[in-house]
Amino acid sequence: MGRPDARRARRARQGISVALAAALAAAATEARAGEGAWGVDLDWAAPDACADGGRVLAEIEQRLGRPAAAHGGPRLRARAEVSQNARGSWDLHLTTTLGEATSSRDLHGETCAELASAAALIIALALDPEAAARAPMGSAPGTGPEADTDAGALPDAGPGALPDEAAEPDAGAAGTPPAASSPTPPDAGRPAAVGAPHGAPLDLRGTLRAFGVLDASALPAVAPGAGVAAGALLGAVRAEASGTYFGTQKALVPATSMGGDVWLASGGLRLCYASRHKDLEVGPCAGLEAGVMSATGFGVTSPGSNRALWLAPQLGALATYALSDRVRVPLAVDVLFPVVRDEFVLVGIGSVHRIPAVTVRAALGVEVRLP
Repeated sequence: MGRPDARRARRARQGISVALAAALAAAATEARAGEGAWGVDLDWAAPDACADGGRVLAEIEQRLGRPAAAHGGPRLRARAEVSQNARGSWDLHLTTTLGEATSSRDLHGETCAELASAAALIIALALDPEAAARAPMGSAPGTGPEADTDAGALPDAGPGALPDEAAEPDAGAAGTPPAASSPTPPDAGRPAAVGAPHGAPLDLRGTLRAFGVLDASALPAVAPGAGVAAGALLGAVRAEASGTYFGTQKALVPATSMGGDVWLASGGLRLCYASRHKDLEVGPCAGLEAGVMSATGFGVTSPGSNRALWLAPQLGALATYALSDRVRVPLAVDVLFPVVRDEFVLVGIGSVHRIPAVTVRAALGVEVRLP
Protein backbone atom coordinates (compact mmCIF):
# COMPACT_ATOMS: atom_id res chain seq x y z
CA MET A 1 0.00 0.00 0.00
CA GLY A 2 1.34 3.53 -0.80
CA ARG A 3 2.02 6.08 1.94
CA PRO A 4 -1.13 8.20 1.28
CA ASP A 5 -3.26 5.03 1.54
CA ALA A 6 -1.46 4.03 4.73
CA ARG A 7 -2.18 7.43 6.26
CA ARG A 8 -5.87 7.14 5.36
CA ALA A 9 -6.05 3.63 6.86
CA ARG A 10 -4.41 4.81 10.07
CA ARG A 11 -6.85 7.73 10.32
CA ALA A 12 -9.81 5.35 9.98
CA ARG A 13 -8.47 3.14 12.78
CA GLN A 14 -7.74 6.12 14.98
CA GLY A 15 -11.23 7.60 14.69
CA ILE A 16 -12.67 5.46 17.47
CA SER A 17 -10.06 6.54 20.04
CA VAL A 18 -10.50 10.21 19.13
CA ALA A 19 -14.28 9.90 19.52
CA LEU A 20 -13.81 8.29 22.93
CA ALA A 21 -12.02 11.37 24.20
CA ALA A 22 -14.28 13.99 22.61
CA ALA A 23 -16.54 14.40 25.62
CA LEU A 24 -13.60 14.67 28.02
CA ALA A 25 -11.85 17.17 25.77
CA ALA A 26 -14.91 19.39 25.63
CA ALA A 27 -15.31 19.29 29.41
CA ALA A 28 -11.63 19.96 29.94
CA THR A 29 -11.63 22.96 27.59
CA GLU A 30 -14.38 24.61 29.61
CA ALA A 31 -12.75 23.69 32.95
CA ARG A 32 -9.34 25.03 31.84
CA ALA A 33 -10.66 28.43 30.77
CA GLY A 34 -8.64 31.14 32.47
CA GLU A 35 -6.26 28.64 34.14
CA GLY A 36 -2.70 27.51 33.53
CA ALA A 37 -1.49 24.12 32.31
CA TRP A 38 -3.19 21.15 33.90
CA GLY A 39 -1.10 18.40 35.45
CA VAL A 40 -1.76 14.65 35.59
CA ASP A 41 -2.01 12.32 38.58
CA LEU A 42 -2.01 8.81 37.08
CA ASP A 43 -2.86 5.72 39.13
CA TRP A 44 -2.10 2.78 36.82
CA ALA A 45 -2.98 -0.74 38.06
CA ALA A 46 -1.99 -3.49 35.62
CA PRO A 47 -0.43 -6.99 35.62
CA ASP A 48 3.36 -7.27 35.39
CA ALA A 49 3.13 -8.36 31.74
CA CYS A 50 1.52 -5.05 30.83
CA ALA A 51 3.01 -1.59 30.36
CA ASP A 52 3.78 0.21 33.61
CA GLY A 53 2.44 3.59 34.65
CA GLY A 54 5.73 5.33 33.88
CA ARG A 55 5.54 4.33 30.22
CA VAL A 56 1.94 5.51 29.97
CA LEU A 57 2.78 8.84 31.62
CA ALA A 58 5.72 9.25 29.23
CA GLU A 59 3.42 8.84 26.22
CA ILE A 60 0.98 11.36 27.72
CA GLU A 61 3.83 13.87 28.00
CA GLN A 62 4.93 13.20 24.41
CA ARG A 63 1.43 13.88 23.17
CA LEU A 64 1.13 17.02 25.29
CA GLY A 65 4.57 18.25 24.26
CA ARG A 66 5.37 19.19 27.85
CA PRO A 67 5.90 17.62 31.27
CA ALA A 68 2.72 16.37 32.88
CA ALA A 69 3.67 17.50 36.37
CA ALA A 70 2.48 21.15 36.20
CA HIS A 71 3.53 21.80 39.79
CA GLY A 72 1.20 24.17 41.58
CA GLY A 73 -1.41 24.05 38.84
CA PRO A 74 -4.77 22.24 38.66
CA ARG A 75 -4.72 18.45 38.34
CA LEU A 76 -6.47 15.80 36.24
CA ARG A 77 -6.74 12.59 38.24
CA ALA A 78 -6.85 9.35 36.27
CA ARG A 79 -7.34 5.84 37.65
CA ALA A 80 -6.81 2.90 35.24
CA GLU A 81 -7.44 -0.77 36.11
CA VAL A 82 -6.24 -3.32 33.53
CA SER A 83 -7.05 -7.04 33.63
CA GLN A 84 -6.89 -10.02 31.29
CA ASN A 85 -10.16 -11.89 30.79
CA ALA A 86 -10.80 -15.60 30.25
CA ARG A 87 -10.69 -15.21 26.47
CA GLY A 88 -7.12 -13.91 26.61
CA SER A 89 -8.00 -10.34 25.58
CA TRP A 90 -7.74 -7.32 27.86
CA ASP A 91 -10.15 -5.00 29.70
CA LEU A 92 -9.53 -1.47 30.97
CA HIS A 93 -11.69 0.56 33.33
CA LEU A 94 -10.64 4.21 33.17
CA THR A 95 -11.91 6.90 35.54
CA THR A 96 -10.91 10.55 35.12
CA THR A 97 -11.66 13.53 37.33
CA LEU A 98 -11.39 17.09 36.03
CA GLY A 99 -12.22 19.55 38.78
CA GLU A 100 -15.66 18.43 39.96
CA ALA A 101 -16.47 16.41 36.83
CA THR A 102 -15.85 12.65 36.89
CA SER A 103 -16.12 10.34 33.88
CA SER A 104 -15.54 6.61 33.50
CA ARG A 105 -15.49 4.18 30.58
CA ASP A 106 -14.64 0.56 29.83
CA LEU A 107 -12.33 -0.34 26.93
CA HIS A 108 -11.54 -3.77 25.47
CA GLY A 109 -8.54 -4.72 23.36
CA GLU A 110 -6.65 -7.71 22.03
CA THR A 111 -3.42 -6.57 23.75
CA CYS A 112 -2.56 -4.62 26.85
CA ALA A 113 -0.39 -2.32 24.73
CA GLU A 114 -3.47 -1.23 22.78
CA LEU A 115 -5.25 -0.25 25.97
CA ALA A 116 -2.19 1.58 27.35
CA SER A 117 -1.92 3.71 24.21
CA ALA A 118 -5.66 4.34 24.10
CA ALA A 119 -5.63 5.45 27.76
CA ALA A 120 -2.67 7.79 27.11
CA LEU A 121 -4.48 9.35 24.16
CA ILE A 122 -7.75 9.84 26.06
CA ILE A 123 -5.99 11.47 29.00
CA ALA A 124 -3.87 13.69 26.74
CA LEU A 125 -6.93 14.80 24.76
CA ALA A 126 -8.73 15.64 27.99
CA LEU A 127 -5.92 18.11 28.72
CA ASP A 128 -5.24 19.33 25.19
CA PRO A 129 -7.61 18.71 22.24
CA GLU A 130 -4.62 19.09 19.88
CA ALA A 131 -2.76 16.17 21.46
CA ALA A 132 -4.02 13.79 18.76
CA ALA A 133 -1.85 15.60 16.22
CA ARG A 134 1.31 14.83 18.17
CA ALA A 135 2.57 11.29 17.60
CA PRO A 136 4.81 9.95 20.39
CA MET A 137 8.49 10.62 19.67
CA GLY A 138 10.32 7.86 17.87
CA SER A 139 7.23 6.54 16.13
CA ALA A 140 7.78 4.87 12.79
CA PRO A 141 5.82 2.75 10.34
CA GLY A 142 5.51 -0.78 11.59
CA THR A 143 5.39 0.13 15.29
CA GLY A 144 2.12 -0.26 17.09
CA PRO A 145 0.31 -2.11 19.83
CA GLU A 146 1.44 -5.52 18.69
CA ALA A 147 5.12 -4.72 18.19
CA ASP A 148 6.01 -4.96 21.90
CA THR A 149 3.19 -7.12 23.18
CA ASP A 150 5.35 -10.00 24.37
CA ALA A 151 7.64 -7.75 26.38
CA GLY A 152 4.74 -5.80 27.80
CA ALA A 153 6.26 -2.51 26.59
CA LEU A 154 4.22 0.49 25.60
CA PRO A 155 4.34 0.92 21.82
CA ASP A 156 6.01 3.96 20.36
CA ALA A 157 3.05 4.86 18.13
CA GLY A 158 -0.24 5.08 19.99
CA PRO A 159 -3.52 4.05 18.46
CA GLY A 160 -4.95 7.54 18.50
CA ALA A 161 -2.01 9.38 16.93
CA LEU A 162 -3.14 11.27 13.85
CA PRO A 163 -0.24 11.67 11.38
CA ASP A 164 0.84 15.24 10.84
CA GLU A 165 0.92 16.06 7.13
CA ALA A 166 3.79 18.49 7.67
CA ALA A 167 5.76 16.00 9.76
CA GLU A 168 5.26 13.20 7.26
CA PRO A 169 5.51 14.70 3.74
CA ASP A 170 4.86 12.63 0.70
CA ALA A 171 8.10 11.17 -0.61
CA GLY A 172 7.41 12.38 -4.16
CA ALA A 173 6.65 15.94 -3.07
CA ALA A 174 9.75 16.23 -0.88
CA GLY A 175 12.00 14.62 -3.43
CA THR A 176 13.46 12.38 -0.73
CA PRO A 177 12.91 8.62 -0.55
CA PRO A 178 11.12 7.42 2.59
CA ALA A 179 13.16 5.87 5.38
CA ALA A 180 13.50 2.13 5.04
CA SER A 181 11.11 0.28 7.33
CA SER A 182 9.20 -2.95 7.54
CA PRO A 183 5.64 -2.97 6.14
CA THR A 184 2.99 -1.80 8.53
CA PRO A 185 1.11 -4.80 9.99
CA PRO A 186 -2.63 -4.77 9.24
CA ASP A 187 -3.47 -4.33 12.93
CA ALA A 188 -0.70 -1.87 13.86
CA GLY A 189 -1.98 1.27 15.53
CA ARG A 190 -5.55 0.10 15.81
CA PRO A 191 -7.49 1.54 18.78
CA ALA A 192 -8.73 -0.55 21.67
CA ALA A 193 -12.10 -2.08 20.81
CA VAL A 194 -15.07 -0.64 22.64
CA GLY A 195 -17.74 -2.69 20.89
CA ALA A 196 -18.56 -3.60 17.34
CA PRO A 197 -17.84 -0.69 14.98
CA HIS A 198 -20.87 0.85 13.36
CA GLY A 199 -21.84 -1.24 10.34
CA ALA A 200 -19.56 -4.16 11.28
CA PRO A 201 -21.06 -7.65 10.85
CA LEU A 202 -22.35 -9.25 14.03
CA ASP A 203 -20.68 -12.37 15.34
CA LEU A 204 -22.81 -15.51 14.78
CA ARG A 205 -22.13 -18.51 17.02
CA GLY A 206 -23.91 -21.75 17.86
CA THR A 207 -24.63 -22.97 21.39
CA LEU A 208 -25.09 -26.42 22.94
CA ARG A 209 -26.25 -26.60 26.54
CA ALA A 210 -26.91 -29.50 28.95
CA PHE A 211 -28.48 -28.78 32.31
CA GLY A 212 -30.10 -30.09 35.45
CA VAL A 213 -33.31 -28.38 36.55
CA LEU A 214 -35.64 -28.14 39.55
CA ASP A 215 -39.36 -27.36 39.11
CA ALA A 216 -41.29 -26.04 42.08
CA SER A 217 -44.90 -27.12 41.39
CA ALA A 218 -45.57 -28.52 37.92
CA LEU A 219 -45.61 -32.04 39.40
CA PRO A 220 -47.02 -33.17 42.77
CA ALA A 221 -43.75 -32.26 44.56
CA VAL A 222 -40.54 -30.36 43.80
CA ALA A 223 -39.27 -32.20 40.74
CA PRO A 224 -35.71 -32.71 39.51
CA GLY A 225 -35.23 -33.01 35.78
CA ALA A 226 -32.70 -32.82 32.98
CA GLY A 227 -32.59 -31.14 29.61
CA VAL A 228 -30.62 -30.08 26.57
CA ALA A 229 -30.77 -26.94 24.45
CA ALA A 230 -29.33 -25.82 21.14
CA GLY A 231 -29.37 -22.34 19.74
CA ALA A 232 -27.66 -19.48 17.99
CA LEU A 233 -26.13 -16.21 19.18
CA LEU A 234 -26.21 -13.15 16.95
CA GLY A 235 -24.50 -10.35 18.78
CA ALA A 236 -26.34 -10.00 22.09
CA VAL A 237 -29.45 -11.91 20.95
CA ARG A 238 -29.91 -15.63 21.67
CA ALA A 239 -32.53 -17.91 20.10
CA GLU A 240 -32.72 -21.51 21.29
CA ALA A 241 -34.81 -24.66 21.34
CA SER A 242 -34.79 -26.94 24.37
CA GLY A 243 -36.14 -30.25 25.63
CA THR A 244 -36.75 -31.15 29.30
CA TYR A 245 -37.88 -34.32 31.09
CA PHE A 246 -39.14 -34.70 34.66
CA GLY A 247 -39.30 -38.30 35.86
CA THR A 248 -42.20 -40.12 37.47
CA GLN A 249 -43.58 -38.96 40.80
CA LYS A 250 -46.18 -40.76 42.91
CA ALA A 251 -49.22 -38.76 43.93
CA LEU A 252 -51.77 -40.13 46.42
CA VAL A 253 -55.43 -39.31 46.71
CA PRO A 254 -55.70 -37.76 50.22
CA ALA A 255 -56.43 -40.26 53.02
CA THR A 256 -56.01 -43.28 50.68
CA SER A 257 -53.26 -45.55 49.41
CA MET A 258 -54.44 -45.05 45.84
CA GLY A 259 -53.08 -42.52 43.36
CA GLY A 260 -51.12 -42.08 40.16
CA ASP A 261 -47.63 -41.95 38.70
CA VAL A 262 -47.14 -38.53 37.04
CA TRP A 263 -44.40 -37.34 34.67
CA LEU A 264 -43.80 -34.40 32.33
CA ALA A 265 -41.90 -34.04 29.07
CA SER A 266 -41.72 -30.74 27.20
CA GLY A 267 -39.96 -28.74 24.52
CA GLY A 268 -39.56 -25.00 24.29
CA LEU A 269 -38.50 -22.05 22.18
CA ARG A 270 -37.23 -18.81 23.61
CA LEU A 271 -35.38 -15.58 22.91
CA CYS A 272 -32.90 -13.90 25.26
CA TYR A 273 -30.95 -10.68 25.23
CA ALA A 274 -27.63 -10.58 27.07
CA SER A 275 -25.54 -7.65 28.24
CA ARG A 276 -21.85 -8.32 28.84
CA HIS A 277 -19.92 -7.48 31.99
CA LYS A 278 -16.38 -8.78 31.42
CA ASP A 279 -16.74 -12.60 31.69
CA LEU A 280 -20.41 -12.48 32.72
CA GLU A 281 -23.37 -12.26 30.35
CA VAL A 282 -26.84 -11.73 31.80
CA GLY A 283 -30.21 -10.71 30.42
CA PRO A 284 -33.96 -11.35 30.18
CA CYS A 285 -35.66 -14.18 28.29
CA ALA A 286 -39.17 -14.93 27.03
CA GLY A 287 -40.53 -18.06 25.40
CA LEU A 288 -43.16 -20.74 25.08
CA GLU A 289 -43.06 -24.35 26.27
CA ALA A 290 -45.30 -27.18 25.06
CA GLY A 291 -45.40 -30.83 26.00
CA VAL A 292 -47.35 -33.60 27.65
CA MET A 293 -48.11 -34.54 31.24
CA SER A 294 -49.10 -38.15 31.88
CA ALA A 295 -50.57 -39.99 34.86
CA THR A 296 -51.12 -43.75 35.39
CA GLY A 297 -53.29 -44.91 38.26
CA PHE A 298 -52.28 -47.46 40.90
CA GLY A 299 -53.97 -49.12 43.90
CA VAL A 300 -57.28 -49.59 42.10
CA THR A 301 -58.85 -52.63 40.54
CA SER A 302 -58.66 -51.34 36.97
CA PRO A 303 -55.88 -48.76 36.76
CA GLY A 304 -55.88 -46.55 33.67
CA SER A 305 -53.78 -43.75 32.28
CA ASN A 306 -54.42 -40.39 30.76
CA ARG A 307 -52.47 -37.49 29.27
CA ALA A 308 -52.92 -33.73 29.27
CA LEU A 309 -51.52 -30.94 27.15
CA TRP A 310 -48.80 -28.87 28.79
CA LEU A 311 -48.68 -25.36 27.30
CA ALA A 312 -46.97 -22.55 29.19
CA PRO A 313 -45.56 -19.13 28.26
CA GLN A 314 -42.44 -18.33 30.27
CA LEU A 315 -40.48 -15.29 31.42
CA GLY A 316 -37.09 -15.38 33.05
CA ALA A 317 -33.41 -14.56 32.99
CA LEU A 318 -30.29 -16.33 31.79
CA ALA A 319 -26.76 -15.69 33.05
CA THR A 320 -23.59 -17.34 31.73
CA TYR A 321 -20.05 -17.12 33.07
CA ALA A 322 -17.04 -17.74 30.80
CA LEU A 323 -14.57 -20.45 31.79
CA SER A 324 -12.94 -20.02 28.37
CA ASP A 325 -13.84 -18.61 24.98
CA ARG A 326 -15.95 -21.70 24.20
CA VAL A 327 -17.08 -23.07 27.58
CA ARG A 328 -19.48 -21.28 29.89
CA VAL A 329 -21.55 -22.06 32.99
CA PRO A 330 -25.22 -21.08 32.46
CA LEU A 331 -27.79 -20.40 35.18
CA ALA A 332 -31.43 -19.91 34.16
CA VAL A 333 -34.42 -18.93 36.30
CA ASP A 334 -37.89 -18.97 34.72
CA VAL A 335 -41.50 -18.46 35.73
CA LEU A 336 -44.03 -20.50 33.70
CA PHE A 337 -47.75 -19.82 33.38
CA PRO A 338 -49.65 -22.94 32.18
CA VAL A 339 -52.70 -21.97 30.14
CA VAL A 340 -54.25 -25.48 30.18
CA ARG A 341 -54.90 -26.70 33.74
CA ASP A 342 -56.25 -30.22 33.41
CA GLU A 343 -56.82 -32.39 36.48
CA PHE A 344 -56.09 -36.11 36.88
CA VAL A 345 -58.65 -38.01 38.97
CA LEU A 346 -59.46 -41.58 39.97
CA VAL A 347 -63.16 -41.85 39.20
CA GLY A 348 -65.18 -42.25 42.34
CA ILE A 349 -62.11 -41.84 44.56
CA GLY A 350 -60.62 -38.34 44.20
CA SER A 351 -58.12 -36.01 42.62
CA VAL A 352 -54.56 -37.16 41.97
CA HIS A 353 -52.97 -33.97 40.58
CA ARG A 354 -53.91 -30.73 38.84
CA ILE A 355 -51.64 -28.63 36.63
CA PRO A 356 -50.81 -25.45 38.62
CA ALA A 357 -51.47 -21.85 37.61
CA VAL A 358 -47.79 -20.93 37.91
CA THR A 359 -44.48 -22.66 38.57
CA VAL A 360 -40.86 -21.60 38.99
CA ARG A 361 -37.78 -23.34 37.59
CA ALA A 362 -34.04 -23.02 38.10
CA ALA A 363 -31.51 -24.72 35.80
CA LEU A 364 -27.73 -25.01 36.06
CA GLY A 365 -25.46 -26.67 33.52
CA VAL A 366 -22.63 -26.32 31.04
CA GLU A 367 -22.62 -24.63 27.63
CA VAL A 368 -20.32 -25.02 24.64
CA ARG A 369 -20.16 -22.32 21.96
CA LEU A 370 -19.35 -23.10 18.34
CA PRO A 371 -17.13 -22.28 16.63
